[in-house]
Amino acid sequence: MLKALLVEANAIQLQVDAKNWQEALDIAARPLLEHHFINPSYLHAIKTTTEETGPYYVFEDERFALPHARPEDGVNRLGFSLVTLKHPITIQSSPEVDLIIMLCALDGHSHIEQGLRPIFERLSDARIREQLKQATTKEEVLNLL
Repeated sequence: MLKALLVEANAIQLQVDAKNWQEALDIAARPLLEHHFINPSYLHAIKTTTEETGPYYVFEDERFALPHARPEDGVNRLGFSLVTLKHPITIQSSPEVDLIIMLCALDGHSHIEQGLRPIFERLSDARIREQLKQATTKEEVLNLL
């Protein structure tokens, strides 16, 4: 399902150059907004919560971020976007990240089996994480997932 959602939203963006964490989140949200998976309020909620409570979605040891907000903040349907960054960024005081997977879920539980479990299974392998970060084509990413 993860692959299908990424393809449907055309939501794989590779080796992106982002100046800061806000721009990186804008880039990650763009395909989800364009394909109406989320409303602008959802991105706003992620940024506001990050500013108020910090980068709660950064997995420090793996150097990736899984930004998300509550379903009622503007989710229209389950979706994901994947962004690899040309240069790592820090999200406030977090360690550097160079992989962002934005999640939008309709409730607090259905996305776990439909998307998060497969993501974490693949990203628990450091070799796969590195290959994702170095990928230059969407096909490479889809094969790794």
